[in-house]
Amino acid sequence: MYILAIETTGAFASVAVSDGKEILACVEGNDKYSHLQNLMPQVQYVLDKSGISVSDISGIAVSAGPGSFTGIRIGISSARAISQMLDIPCISVSSLEALALRGSDHAKGAVICPMLDARRSQVYAGAYEIGEDGIEQVVEAAPYTLEEFMAKIEGYSNVYLMGDACDIYREKIEALRSGGYEMADASVRYQHAETVAQMGAEKMACGDTVSYEELMPEYMRIPEAERKLKEKQAAGAK
Repeated sequence: MYILAIETTGAFASVAVSDGKEILACVEGNDKYSHLQNLMPQVQYVLDKSGISVSDISGIAVSAGPGSFTGIRIGISSARAISQMLDIPCISVSSLEALALRGSDHAKGAVICPMLDARRSQVYAGAYEIGEDGIEQVVEAAPYTLEEFMAKIEGYSNVYLMGDACDIYREKIEALRSGGYEMADASVRYQHAETVAQMGAEKMACGDTVSYEELMPEYMRIPEAERKLKEKQAAGAK
């Protein structure tokens, strides 16, 4: 079983191939938000590096969101196209859960809190504990103001913060929480296809897959353009 994994919800697109047990090859782009140009060359690179052909792929895992709306759309549409072309299933993976899994080897027993910039003074965030049975969500994944989310995790004495919101809101985090937290090192702070592949292989083994037609983005809120259109329509109806 070979799983192709795509991660496009963050600033840098990445792609990985797993044989269901370990990562055979992975690559991450160097140019911010250049997913559209780089994604297919990255797919070809990991296939060549792992020594398999596209016809060997058993399933395609994709980080479905939340994150960059444009990045999510590119990842979902690419996964759908590959799935349809090869007649293989898709595996939808939460970007927050995959990011939490990436931090599991570094969190030292802490509650892992991935936080992604959602703009408009919000973050997409959740809190997770990772044990023998896998990932357990302890604070619901949702859009929050930073203050709302920090209040949600106030009762946890040891938290491990991940995601690009750590960069953007560092000073606010320091003001809201005096201690009992660690920010992930930049080497593991952001989304990556390696853990999308890992989660994808686990889901594939359990039969937790969807068809390309059923694969849907997880925006967590409506896109900005759609929101503005609805506001304009509402104003015009008055």
